[in-house]
Amino acid sequence: MRIAICDDDVLCREQVTAIVSSYKDQRGLDMELSIYESAAALLHDVALRGGFDLYLLDIIMPGENGIELGRQLRRESPEGKIIYLTSSHEYAVDSYRVRAFDYLIKPVAQGQLFHTLDEAIQTLAVKKGKSLIVRTKESSTKVSFESIMYAKLAGKSIAYHLTNGVTVEGVSIRTTFSEAISELLLDERFALCGSGTAVNLYHVTTVDGDTLYFKNGGKLYIGLRAGRSLRSVWMDFWMNREGSK
Repeated sequence: MRIAICDDDVLCREQVTAIVSSYKDQRGLDMELSIYESAAALLHDVALRGGFDLYLLDIIMPGENGIELGRQLRRESPEGKIIYLTSSHEYAVDSYRVRAFDYLIKPVAQGQLFHTLDEAIQTLAVKKGKSLIVRTKESSTKVSFESIMYAKLAGKSIAYHLTNGVTVEGVSIRTTFSEAISELLLDERFALCGSGTAVNLYHVTTVDGDTLYFKNGGKLYIGLRAGRSLRSVWMDFWMNREGSK
């Protein structure tokens, strides 16, 4: 799990880092901590390396404040949980507009932050833990929803194209495509694209006419009619995740 801490105050930054490090050790979790002293530094790293699972952000900082930083992070990392740590109650309402997970007043007690981290990580685990079992000719493979870019009908079977470039092809299905992937379609990230393709909208960066482009550099031809339909669904998906501003 990747966690970013951003605070321009060195003492506060060190205090929060110490609490999170202690939490990591006490809970025995696999965590990668990255520390930033400005919104610009964090956004630069997100652009290079991708978003984090969890953000602990100060609000009152020089340049971009934590609320504007949160809005930008929502575009790059819509699934990441944002916890604000601030000395002021002034921005509490604004924090809800970027769907902050919690809003804590400094100085933050270790027990209070531990409790919030427990809840945030539990929520993330549920989302990340969703998976399905794909029966292949050789065996059965567990595939996480998060790793699926798209699922596509391939003859009488379904091929699951993953973000790491691997394709997992199941055995022949005896139902319709949409019935066979009904479990995926119950998840807000997935949408039908024509009669034989389901796309993970989270991994789509561009819908350009008849072609989809993905975060990992891949692309998928879907046809103009399907492209027009999916573009609307994809835009609604991201607008709903960014929330009102």
